[in-house]
Amino acid sequence: MVVRPQRAELLCQRLAASGWVEELIAAECRGYGRQKGHLDEYKGAEYSIDFLPKVVVSGIIPDERADELVNLVCSTCRTGRIGDGKIFLQRISQELVY
Repeated sequence: MVVRPQRAELLCQRLAASGWVEELIAAECRGYGRQKGHLDEYKGAEYSIDFLPKVVVSGIIPDERADELVNLVCSTCRTGRIGDGKIFLQRISQELVY
């Protein structure tokens, strides 16, 4: 999941409280999509900030919890504005889970 930094900590807390995620990885990153950055001013000069701060949250959940995960992430992180983030789901082999 790629989410706004302001929503990342609450999302991690809710995922941990859900009981289906034992471990999470949260990493700061930068990116852009349809929002295309913004203009800012520093010492009287205007410059473009193309990459915006985001947080990537990763974890492993059971297949049967995927719909619940999507609902939890959307209810926690959705603001209705461009730049809310993305959810990526990928199946992994049971052999890869230690």
